[in-house]
Amino acid sequence: MESTKQLLFIIPLFVVIVWQWVSLKLECDSLDNRMRFNSKIMLVKYEWRNSKVSYVDPLLGLHMIIVSLRSGVAITRALSAVGQVFPCGQGMWLCSVSNALLAGDTWHEAWSSTYTKQDNFELENKSKFTNRKNLDSSEILARWLMTSLKESWCYGSSPIPVLSALAQHYERNMANIARQESSRLSVRLLLPVGLCFLPSFICIGILPTVMSLMR
Repeated sequence: MESTKQLLFIIPLFVVIVWQWVSLKLECDSLDNRMRFNSKIMLVKYEWRNSKVSYVDPLLGLHMIIVSLRSGVAITRALSAVGQVFPCGQGMWLCSVSNALLAGDTWHEAWSSTYTKQDNFELENKSKFTNRKNLDSSEILARWLMTSLKESWCYGSSPIPVLSALAQHYERNMANIARQESSRLSVRLLLPVGLCFLPSFICIGILPTVMSLMR
């Protein structure tokens, strides 16, 4: 009799525990599936947004190279790391230059059009949104890096001061260009506005004065 009572107590308790475990397992699986689905959607959206980026500021790439070199990595590793994070495969030419240097090519050979033009890039294992028309190297950034990193690569000097000075020089030039363009824009805006206000000034200010003098 006592064993029957114990069974009547244990069986419902066991059923409740199993039911709770199954429901928790199903909820965890459902949550995991939703998280995977959402992560895939976010990845697709991220790649799609990156595919719409048609131009990367060379100054941004230069600062990324400076940060990489300050962390203590080698030039080839810095070029490869920065090239991999550029959107839409626009940094593949940096990876190609890095691989060429590691393969033993000379400095000028590694920066030739053989490694910086889109026709030589392999798009395997790349995003489906990658567009070949955006894969050519940035001529400005390529010229900067080729000239600034040469001494460091050939003779072992630190490239950071040269790159920092180059970035500051470029920023000053862009600031001067912005001021010049703003001055031109102000002239272009003020001239039409002045011409629009001129008839009203004549009608309201000059004509009444002339008519009063004629009386």
